Amino acid sequence: MLQKKDLLLSLSQRLILLGCLFIFCYGITMVLVYVLSGMLAGKPVAAMRIGAVLQDVIAFILPSVAACMMITRKPAELMCLTKGINLRQAIYVVLLLVISLPAMESLIYLNENISFPESMREFARMAREMEDRASAAMLEMLKDTSVISLILNLLIVGVGAGVSEELLFRGTFQRILTTGGVNRHVAVWLVALVFSALHFQLFGFAPRVLLGAYFGYLLLWSGSIWLPMLAHTLNNSIFVLTAWYQMRFHPEVPFSGDSTLWGGWQIVSSVVLTSILLISLYEYCTKRNNKA
Repeated sequence: MLQKKDLLLSLSQRLILLGCLFIFCYGITMVLVYVLSGMLAGKPVAAMRIGAVLQDVIAFILPSVAACMMITRKPAELMCLTKGINLRQAIYVVLLLVISLPAMESLIYLNENISFPESMREFARMAREMEDRASAAMLEMLKDTSVISLILNLLIVGVGAGVSEELLFRGTFQRILTTGGVNRHVAVWLVALVFSALHFQLFGFAPRVLLGAYFGYLLLWSGSIWLPMLAHTLNNSIFVLTAWYQMRFHPEVPFSGDSTLWGGWQIVSSVVLTSILLISLYEYCTKRNNKA
């Protein structure tokens, strides 16, 4: 069990340390990606894939590990890497992913189609263009429907992003806050807001905040970073698999990645069942932790 005496530096010092390491490593990543894009000018997909791996390793994993090693001699415990998960917890995560789909898809749809007042039209236009460029880049990376491409995209977009982002945001940022005396619920939602903001996608901001909070509570309840990593990886992998399946077997239907607004009763049912599953998961994790 990690104790207060095991931690060095004050809360503000830890946050400054993490922020400085992240900015430094992110800057290095951007330089490497820029150089890489020039070297692989004729191979944009290869450049994007290597760039994504560099971002995962250098911008996310490296500052997380470095910060935790400077804060404590027990970095693995700080990041909640030492505690595993069991099959029942994994099943809960899979069920939640399926059951919450109508509600989450509808929230994504509403956020994507949000309207701004006339005074903010230029801002909205710039935000939409930025989001469209990000979507186009993702679709460019996913358009190759070979099995090898599917495996690579699952490893990069699914596993790589899921593991590295959770290590940085939940395993390091959230844990620095909660071990520093910040209210655990405040920490979860604060990290979720930062997590969503750093994706720079205004028209996906609200659902990503909710998703980030879900990952945060998975860590809070289970005490293991592996559970939100699993949830994040599955969430990303489902998108990759869906895109691959449609573009490979139904090429006549253009894949846009756009969400769908489900019917009212489907949304309500999804919210109710998701809430029941979340409560059940919380109670199970609490009992499991008490027995440990």
